[in-house]
Parts: sequence; C-alpha cells; structure tokens
Amino acid sequence: MSDGQRVLILGGGLAGLSFAIALATAAPTLDVTLLEAHPFRSGTPNPMDTRGSALNLHSVELLKRWDLWSSLRSYTGAISDIHVSHRGHFGSALMTAEELDVPALGYVVENHELGRALLARAEQLGVNVRAPVRCVSLATSAEKPAVLIDEGGRLTADLVLLAAGVAKDWFEELGIGVEERPTGNHAVVFNASFPGVQRGRAFERFTPHGPLAVLPLPSLARSEQRFNVVWSVPDKEIETLISLENETFISAFQNAFGWRLGRVSDVGQRSQWPLLRLIASEQYRSGFLLVGNAAHTLHPVAGQGLNLSLREADLLASALAIAVREGQPIGQLGSLKRYLEQATDEQHFITRSTDLLATLFNRRGPLLDAPRNLSLVLLDLVPAARARVANLGIGQRSAGNALG
Repeated sequence: MSDGQRVLILGGGLAGLSFAIALATAAPTLDVTLLEAHPFRSGTPNPMDTRGSALNLHSVELLKRWDLWSSLRSYTGAISDIHVSHRGHFGSALMTAEELDVPALGYVVENHELGRALLARAEQLGVNVRAPVRCVSLATSAEKPAVLIDEGGRLTADLVLLAAGVAKDWFEELGIGVEERPTGNHAVVFNASFPGVQRGRAFERFTPHGPLAVLPLPSLARSEQRFNVVWSVPDKEIETLISLENETFISAFQNAFGWRLGRVSDVGQRSQWPLLRLIASEQYRSGFLLVGNAAHTLHPVAGQGLNLSLREADLLASALAIAVREGQPIGQLGSLKRYLEQATDEQHFITRSTDLLATLFNRRGPLLDAPRNLSLVLLDLVPAARARVANLGIGQRSAGNALG
C-alpha cells in the first residue's frame, strides 16, 4: 500500500511548493502533483518593486536539509540585529546576533528568487508541476478525494492539500466554516532605499499610524541600502495614505520611521490589503487537509507566516514518511493525527505571539504608551530578557530550546 500513494497539492505559491519539496524529500515513493491556477512568472522585477519574506534560523535549517539554501544564500539579506523603538518617545531595544552567538537573527529573501528556487527544486525531485490548471470544485463523496479541473478532467489522490489560501467555495464544499475577525488595519507594503552601506539592521517601529517593520534586502550597490517595509495602518487612514503622490508619501514614511537610516532616497510600488484574522473551524476533512494560509493567517509585523508554513511542511512530511514506512493510508485521520496535534500547537503559539506583538505596537494613548516605553528601556538593559525575545524571532520558543 505504501508505494504509489498520491498527494495532490492545490496552490503553487511559496507554501504549496514548500510542502511538495518536503514530502518528496522525506517520502520519495509518494506521487506528488501540484496544480497552480496561474502561469509561473518569469523575468526579474524592478528591484524597487519586489516583495520579501523573513526566514528565521529554523527555516534556514529546513532549506539546507531540502538542498535549497546553497542556491538561495546569495539572494538573501542577513539580519545582524533588530532595533525596536517608539517614534517620538523614549525607550528602545537592540537585539543582536552576537548576543545569541548565531551568524544572523534571520534572513530576508525576495519572493521571486525564493519561488524560482522552490520551483526548480520541486521539479528536480520529480514533483509533477502543472500550471496553469484551475481546480473548479472538490469531490468529497467518492472513496478517495478528488478535484475537478477546468480542463474537464477529474484527478484523484490519497490526500489533497489545500494550499491556495482561503478559498471559501472549497471550504463550503467540505463543510468547513471560516470565522473572519477584522483587525481594523490595512498592511501597506513597499521597498524603500536609503544612501549608505547595508549593515543588516532590521527595525520594528511604533508609529502614530501603527506598527512598522523595515527589513534589510540584499544590496545592489555599495552606496545604496534597500529595505522591505510592512506598515500597518488604520482602515480609516488607508485611502488617504495610499493615494498620496510619491514625494508626499516618502515624507509621510520618513516622518513615521525617523532618520536612523538618513533621508529616504526612493520608494517602489505600494501594495495594500486589509488585515483579517481568518480562522478555519477545522483543518482536515475526508482526505482534504488545509495548509499554509488556508489554515492560518498571521499579522505580517512579525514576519512569521512563511516560517510557520515551512515548519508545518516539515511536520507533515515526517508524519507521512512514517505512514508510508508502516504501509498505512496517508489520507486517513490516523496517519495525520500526530501532525494535526503538532501543527495546531505551533499555530496557536505563533498566532498568540504575533497577535500580542501587533497589539503592543498599536497606538493606545499616553497612559498605556508609558509602561510600554519603559519596558523597551528595561529590555535594552536586561540581556537575558532581550535574548528571550530574540529567540522567538529566530525560531526558538525560549533560549536554548529550538523548535523541533
């Protein structure tokens, strides 16, 4: 029963490709097929218009295990330290890689480079990648799960992974409910450049609008620093901010971020979307499994969404490898129970941590801002506390206790 069991992955984004690679690496006898609704992009975008993702150290170890890191390393920006501060108030903290005795606190990789590397590795491992192919509906009544595609065919599998984000039509077909919790904020994402040499410092900033994350991207020239910016803005302010002319927007960003990197040289194209907390009532139903953003959405300020998906891919691969070795059907709940327990535990921990961080970064008024500012001062004065917070960011639950 173990040989030839089939996994069908719906969604060829970073999460879907990561799950395909993890499964093909841990259980090579599985037949893994990935369907992506859109053609994979080719070419290189304007350096000021790229998007990036933060990788913690645990994710880097996974990419090394999957034989991906060597092809990616030169396209990443190392985070040597993280500066946390509140614009216009006293109190700040600096968390450094040196304190934790690690080469970096994490790395920032441009999504188009990560996507290319994942796609190439998936195909190298024998994953059947089909794009563009759109799934039009799920078939849940047959003995095995199946999907109907726009080409008119029907594809069956032993296990179907839904990795294309929150597709409500699919959830309704499975009888899985989705609870939507608006946060009252939008994310504005863009690249910004500053003069000078890139030193690998990331910034987490309290601003009058909302939390602001500024992450170092690989340098293209010694005289210019590029950063990927994620700015959380209240819903009522988003239309005004996003419609500003370029120079006026730069001025608004400069005012919110400050002058620690000097004058803003340029900003790239801006993207924005509402920040919603979407919670699925369950993640498994009759051979269908929700993974990646379909299973969880996180506030982007902490940059942990992709890291959680990579962690889950590794956990699922381990669970299915055991099922294959023991000759068990991979799509049955018994084979997935351990994974679901571990993944749910990871999701709850990371969700609570990122929601807490986002809440702390919200504008709350002087009575609540004062103790927060004092905590930043104390954090900077107490190395042990600072190291504990930094360990969460690099993929450890507490100092010296790596995930997994």
